[in-house]
Amino acid sequence: MKKTILILFACSLIFTACKKEEGCMDAIATNYNADAEEDDGSCIFGIVGVWSPYEVSVVGSQTVTVLGQTIASFDTSWTMTPAQAEIDGNIEFTNSGTVVTTNNDGETETDNYTTSGNTLTVTDDDGEISNATYTVTKTNLAFTITDNQVETVAGQTITSNTDMTIHCTRQ
Repeated sequence: MKKTILILFACSLIFTACKKEEGCMDAIATNYNADAEEDDGSCIFGIVGVWSPYEVSVVGSQTVTVLGQTIASFDTSWTMTPAQAEIDGNIEFTNSGTVVTTNNDGETETDNYTTSGNTLTVTDDDGEISNATYTVTKTNLAFTITDNQVETVAGQTITSNTDMTIHCTRQ
């Protein structure tokens, strides 16, 4: 009887010892597991790194109303190069919460950033805050800056909505 129990115990140890640890095996992922022997597809990627913008897409709409009645409305969208959008060079997000960019004069600018969920908040040296939503994969980052404005001029209310999405690849 003791032999049977020992054999069963030894077999269970052998099968347990043979099980490979699963986890994220990609070293640039935020949840990288150095002990993983089998990738389980759970990798999560962050924005930290150097990103090269390759395309900027814009979606916009404008509505003009007078006394609650729409008198004009249009929707538009277009795609442009980063240079056409006045984006020069790469965008670098550091571990220390800074974002490094190059301005139109070729000078390096450093601002602070934070993330919460899929929201990116950038605060510049003047304290001006910009928010964007983002999606990130191992190789791609897209962040969308939304601008909504309502202006009343000569009895007309002009409502403008613009989404500018900057598409980047990881360097």
